[in-house]
Amino acid sequence: LQSVRAKEPPVAADVEWNRSAIDRFVVAKLAERNLKPSAPADPRTLIRRMTYDVIGLPPTPEEVEAFVQAHRHDAAKATADLVDRLLASPHY
Repeated sequence: LQSVRAKEPPVAADVEWNRSAIDRFVVAKLAERNLKPSAPADPRTLIRRMTYDVIGLPPTPEEVEAFVQAHRHDAAKATADLVDRLLASPHY
């Protein structure tokens, strides 16, 4: 075992994709392999992926439409609310 050590995030060329220090590590590894980050998922795809990944069930059509509408107004809040709802689900 090794103790945890702080590591300075690498300088990443793709500044548009970087939102946090973790993103800089990801972008640096992708660049090492001559790969680029995928485009952001559209709201319908995002809710399906998140719902299947967290609770293992598909979202209802009503949940999809509500998320798409909320995402249009404030994408960050809609996503955070979805995560909170999924983690609070008894299916989780």
